[in-house]
Amino acid sequence: MEIGVNLIEETQTSLLLGSKKMLKNIFFVVALATPLIVSAQVTHVTLWEPLPGKFAEMIAVAKQGVAISETLGTKPALAVDTHNRLHYITSFENWKAWGDFQSKASSNADMQSFIAGYTAKPSAKMLKSFMLNEPLSGVPGAVYQVFVWQAYEGRSEELMAKAIEASKLHLEAGAGIGINVDQLGRLHYVMSFDSWSLWGKFQDSPTPEWTSYWTTFNQDPPGKVIETYMANQISD
Repeated sequence: MEIGVNLIEETQTSLLLGSKKMLKNIFFVVALATPLIVSAQVTHVTLWEPLPGKFAEMIAVAKQGVAISETLGTKPALAVDTHNRLHYITSFENWKAWGDFQSKASSNADMQSFIAGYTAKPSAKMLKSFMLNEPLSGVPGAVYQVFVWQAYEGRSEELMAKAIEASKLHLEAGAGIGINVDQLGRLHYVMSFDSWSLWGKFQDSPTPEWTSYWTTFNQDPPGKVIETYMANQISD
């Protein structure tokens, strides 16, 4: 769904990072949006909001898009967040692979027919589209929570360092962690779990190390949360 990149900004404010022991499958990615990384993986995410009464149709249409994309060499992942928004996530090995997919999609009759169909009779509206330099779909766990951070001016490196420090505490406490930076320089801090029950237990029992870290962090934070959401992946 959505070939190309459009940027439609929306922000929500919310704040919380928790801790506890659980989740056996641990994943950690630190990806910097910098020329120092020569061949980073790429993820294209489009966020969709269903039109009234068309949630099921939106999901069905998205699955059609997944099926067509598979014939072009990639398989998007689908997730629905707690606002009933659909996250359509497509990952690529590098920017060339992303560009190759765009070229194939633009000349593929099935994809063009699909795009024309949902454009003429939409079941959802696109809220935003953005690129990440590591694949969100690589984070294990059926459910996840994402915190989108905007660094204060001149403090991007400090915010990344703080995120790495936080991730070590969360990994030790049992969460799956992913850290990504989008093309606007915003940091996406992803916490994943096998179930919402495990997420809840994690939130209920912060470790002393986390409490100490969070207290110190809030004395002079290098950035602020501009959006947070919780989502669960949709299986085939």
